[in-house]
Amino acid sequence: MGLFDSLRKMFAAPEPEVGPAPAASSPPAPAHGVDYDDERVPTPARKKIETILAALGEVGKMMDREQVQAVSRTEIELMRDEHLPKLVKSYIDIPAAHRAEIFRKTGKSASFILEESLDTMKARIDEIARNQAQHDLDAFSSNAAFISRRYSDGDPFR
Repeated sequence: MGLFDSLRKMFAAPEPEVGPAPAASSPPAPAHGVDYDDERVPTPARKKIETILAALGEVGKMMDREQVQAVSRTEIELMRDEHLPKLVKSYIDIPAAHRAEIFRKTGKSASFILEESLDTMKARIDEIARNQAQHDLDAFSSNAAFISRRYSDGDPFR
């Protein structure tokens, strides 16, 4: 074994150990153990949750394409991983016999408040998506204006 072979072995990354293939991973557990399809969640709320989860996925994809403020990215992650699951879990955890207490205190049913909260969350996601889309629109407009200026026949200073 030559000097270069010895040096290469000393500084090379260790060889990966060959072992049994990893078992197929099971799908990740829902955040906070929440099943969004739980029958205790009213059907209109389940539909809103589905819409919210889809919107969060779309906004996440938009953010992956662009440089996005950490604040917006963190807000989306918190909505998906903390706020939405905690909201739904807290609704599910209310014993059905005691849901009327919420109406007596607020004048609104628990399911109404749940749906209202989901609407508020969806509105914020839509706002973040609009802001992100505006970045894309601005970039497109800027590039189109550049091309127009650069390649138009009437510009003598090209």
